[in-house]
Amino acid sequence: MARYKGDQKQISREEILKRAAERFRRDGVAAVGVRPLMADAGLTHGGFYAHFASREDLIAAALEHAAESTLGYFQEVLAAAPEAERLKVLIHSYLRVLHRDHMGLGCAVSALGPEIARQPEETRQRFDVRGRGMVRLIADQLPAGGSAEARLDRASLVFAQMFGVLQLARIETDPQVVERLIKGGRAAALSLATQPWPETA
Repeated sequence: MARYKGDQKQISREEILKRAAERFRRDGVAAVGVRPLMADAGLTHGGFYAHFASREDLIAAALEHAAESTLGYFQEVLAAAPEAERLKVLIHSYLRVLHRDHMGLGCAVSALGPEIARQPEETRQRFDVRGRGMVRLIADQLPAGGSAEARLDRASLVFAQMFGVLQLARIETDPQVVERLIKGGRAAALSLATQPWPETA
């Protein structure tokens, strides 16, 4: 029975995190209260502190969950792609209308960037550890060459370009403009990612 209770607590925590990660990305962190979130997960408000020390703890854990699920999705996408096409596949899979239209299930950085930046340092540090996972994934797909630091720097810029274009596409209401933004963003991100590495002395 004790094991069952432990398992059930973990299942409940995962359900809360899943709901919170989706609702935060879809509606924004500030707009989501603990009580409706617990109700979404089929739990009572009073049980919240059995899983999280505070709302800040929930926010940080939900952002980690969102980042991990996003990273896991793109890892699966890359695993199914031919090695020579993985960089292009990654960029195209990120910058597409489906990702634009389903903010609650997509990249937490593009959905919540400004809100994450306003969170306390501890929350941002917890997210950053996971958030860099996407940058590392991009770095692993870059052409050969460059130091480890240079590869991460370039990957960071490519990622910034990708999620910036996605944010603009979400603001735009004209479907034709959205298509052009996504197409142009893909080309720009791929061009930046495949630039020749500077020769070292």
